[in-house]
Amino acid sequence: MSVPVSRPDDPARGALLSDHPHPRPALRRITAVLIALGIAGALLGIVGLLVLGVGYGLPLLVLSVPFLIALVVPLLQLAVLHPRVTVYERGVWLQPLLGRGRWIAWEDIARVAEHTLIRRGQARRRDREHFGQLIVVERGLPPVFMVVGLMAGLGWRARAFGISTHSHVEYEALRRAIVRGARR
Repeated sequence: MSVPVSRPDDPARGALLSDHPHPRPALRRITAVLIALGIAGALLGIVGLLVLGVGYGLPLLVLSVPFLIALVVPLLQLAVLHPRVTVYERGVWLQPLLGRGRWIAWEDIARVAEHTLIRRGQARRRDREHFGQLIVVERGLPPVFMVVGLMAGLGWRARAFGISTHSHVEYEALRRAIVRGARR
């Protein structure tokens, strides 16, 4: 869930430049709760299948565990794909839907790539256009962010997060700030 960032002028981070939360905070909170419930349910199901499969000698139950694990992957991706981004002088602070926030210094950003996990453009006339970028990070992100890199086709070791017009307030300003910061 989205939580306020630390003090605006933290000496290690520099001055706060901009904050880019989700445009619909209530929807973000509901999504976070549903993802947490889905992951918890899947983990409970995995444990249950293993206990029943081993305890009662039913190997087919144990064989279904990898399929349940595969269902957790999209939930993990959703949990970290579009974090709340706060831009500072020396880097960005990321607050994913689930888990602790992470500090990423400008020098840790490897590149900015096109967002391959969203439908681009305008689906219907009443919709606004949908654009986005994937930010590939060399250091500082936990392994769960590799799910985004893997699903986006950036490689199985790439750790990345995304920004998009539907997930961040003032997307264009955020995109420019990240591109400018990554060039430092």
